[in-house]
Amino acid sequence: MTEDVINVKTNPLSIGCPRAGCKCTIIRPGAATLVRRSSSSSSSSSGESQASPAAADGGASVTDGNNGGGSSALPGIGAPDIKLSSIDNVPSQIANLFTQPSSSTTADAMDGWFWMLTDMMDFENVGFSHSVGSVKYLSCADCDLAPLGYHDTEQAKTGAKEFLIAADRAVYR
Repeated sequence: MTEDVINVKTNPLSIGCPRAGCKCTIIRPGAATLVRRSSSSSSSSSGESQASPAAADGGASVTDGNNGGGSSALPGIGAPDIKLSSIDNVPSQIANLFTQPSSSTTADAMDGWFWMLTDMMDFENVGFSHSVGSVKYLSCADCDLAPLGYHDTEQAKTGAKEFLIAADRAVYR
């Protein structure tokens, strides 16, 4: 698995649910570390469209019909149908963390970046799906919007527990 950490940067703002009207805080400021995961390690190997784990789990999901609009791929489902209308309105404290000269937009720059926690108790408010293979998808505990991130249970068996929230699937307050 390819991993990049940007000078051990932590989230300067609260990370929240992207659903309009939901004010859920998922991670408190300073609790998560910004990491990058290569798309080859976090995307489905098949090119087939797969169902959202939220739908299989009875949770809610947001769709816009464009297969993700550049959202980070999650294991087993690739980039699901979730697009955040506010992705280009990311606060400067967050946008400045994603400095990549080759990226033309904030959405491109944020692709593949995740906020990582190593202890599930560090979340302020998050839900977990049933296992889908070796992956548990993370959702908003208030409104069940999913997937916002994931936890690989196979990787956890090696002692490397990490819980990842996609940087481009959250709002910052």
